[in-house]
Amino acid sequence: MKIVETKSVVLVVFVALLALLGTYFTMVVPLMDQSLYEPTADATPYSKLELRGKEIYQREGCTYCHTQQVRNLLAETKRYGMGEEETFKRYGVRALIQAPPSQPGEYVYDKPHLLGTRRVGPDLARVGGKYDNSWHINHLRDPRSTSPGSIMPAYSWYFDDRGQPTKDAIALVAYLQKLGTNIKWREQGVARVKNQ
Repeated sequence: MKIVETKSVVLVVFVALLALLGTYFTMVVPLMDQSLYEPTADATPYSKLELRGKEIYQREGCTYCHTQQVRNLLAETKRYGMGEEETFKRYGVRALIQAPPSQPGEYVYDKPHLLGTRRVGPDLARVGGKYDNSWHINHLRDPRSTSPGSIMPAYSWYFDDRGQPTKDAIALVAYLQKLGTNIKWREQGVARVKNQ
């Protein structure tokens, strides 16, 4: 090891070799895993309306404030799951259903992926089916009407003079309702609770 410490060229080559090996084993080898490219059992391609909504989501820069990935952390799986009141209203069971961490097969039909990097607002990976369409429409029109304290701007240009949603607003809501539906995590969680 003394030769590596005393000869700078050898040290640079040694460090570069380690960096290349590290990159290969942490990035290239996992990308060769074919299971990353297989959709989950419930994954379906986007409809034309949902794809239009995805384009709008990208254009509006929603990824600057929202992510679409539930990380493998207990706090996140609880936060983005279903609370006791929600499960009771929808399924007649009073239980916390944790949202599963995001899985590669959920994103097979996403090109490009909109995972995001920063959370100013909540993660949207499991928002599909959490609220009805009218909630999303009201949230776009006036975010504080549905989420007090929200700093999200109102998207008033997605509504006509009578306050009705435009086709773009409907497409955006369709895209949001698709997020998180490529796995049936709510139904599976409720079934587990009922079988206990």
